[in-house]
Amino acid sequence: MKSTQRFGIAVAALAIAASAVPAAAQDATSGAGGKAPEDIVVYGLYKRMDQGWFQNEAKGAEDKGAELGITVVTLDNQFDPNVMAANLDNAIAEQADGILMVVPDQQLGPGVIDKAAAAGIPLIAIDDSISDANGNPAPFVGMNTTQIGTDVGTMLAGFANDRGWFDPADPDSLKVAALTFSTLDVCNQRTDASKAAVLAGIEGLTEDAIIAQDYEGANTDGGLSAMQGLLTANPNVKHWLVYSCNEEGVVGAVRALEAAGKDADSCGVGLGDGALAKIEMLEKQSPRY
Repeated sequence: MKSTQRFGIAVAALAIAASAVPAAAQDATSGAGGKAPEDIVVYGLYKRMDQGWFQNEAKGAEDKGAELGITVVTLDNQFDPNVMAANLDNAIAEQADGILMVVPDQQLGPGVIDKAAAAGIPLIAIDDSISDANGNPAPFVGMNTTQIGTDVGTMLAGFANDRGWFDPADPDSLKVAALTFSTLDVCNQRTDASKAAVLAGIEGLTEDAIIAQDYEGANTDGGLSAMQGLLTANPNVKHWLVYSCNEEGVVGAVRALEAAGKDADSCGVGLGDGALAKIEMLEKQSPRY
């Protein structure tokens, strides 16, 4: 299912991307000996450019750079630590005046921060906060991940309550598919908050109704596969609520629910720029969406 409230999150994503460059530009100017704007080059290293969220962030940074008269170079980390390391080395070799970084894994933070600091290049972390070996955080531009996770859980609970889907006397009346990506702390923050909000929002719902399953790659294929497994293991469930770390996970889950004929009686709320959900749901000629 699709909620128009998700587009508010997409707008916030664009605002985040747009606000990142001026901050970087200010740092880069002070660190570059007072260069003229046209001589400033900022590198944006994004987690994975095959997802709309990061494409929008990159475009927002590039557009803001053009407005400021500086150059913004976008590189794709491909959700791969080795590719990210090569991109970081490239930005340093090209004497970048600033780096915007979305790491594929927050555990890489200390090395990333140390490398940028050793090269004298200001660094801003985006989306996923990172810290150095002493726990000191890098400058960060991002969302309140706990709050957005809570909002997702609250929306799901409200949807289920409005339709009377949960029957405390019937354990198969409602289950919650918690598609997690447990290796990434920022994802845990979101999904943990969603879980707490669902439990708080549906009276009588207990933790055994929430089934956690990691989805490989944090993409649609992973969400599809994870949801297929849950459907197979729980064939008698009448209604499903679905949340995940991002939009892709929920869209994949909805595809599985469609194939099983259970999408009309289920609800998924995802986090993203909304473009993928629009293609998957709003453009389908069905009254379900």
